Amino acid sequence: MKILDEEIPLLKNLTKSLLVYRWYWLVFIASIVLDIISTLSFMSEEGIEREANRIIRFLASYFGIFIGVSLGKFLQVITAMAFSALSFTYSRAILMVLIGLNILAGLHNFSIF
Repeated sequence: MKILDEEIPLLKNLTKSLLVYRWYWLVFIASIVLDIISTLSFMSEEGIEREANRIIRFLASYFGIFIGVSLGKFLQVITAMAFSALSFTYSRAILMVLIGLNILAGLHNFSIF
């Protein structure tokens, strides 16, 4: 793909990120599972309207709690893959930020903070 007169090998970047940073990707998936479980627990007790993330709140109210939260997290995986495909150089940093956000959200949902 050509962006701003620069050729970007999307599939090559994504494949390289998945291979080189495989442990980051696995921890990222584990953090997503933590956030899904904690969000489902939180929403079933407190209600959908208490969810801070507007996209997750909309998806959960439209599709139901389980499908909405899962769909929102699926979109997060697609976003991580897209950014990793655009830049292998920054893919580790992107994964680290997303892992941190998911862990903080999971801890917040379990009311540890």
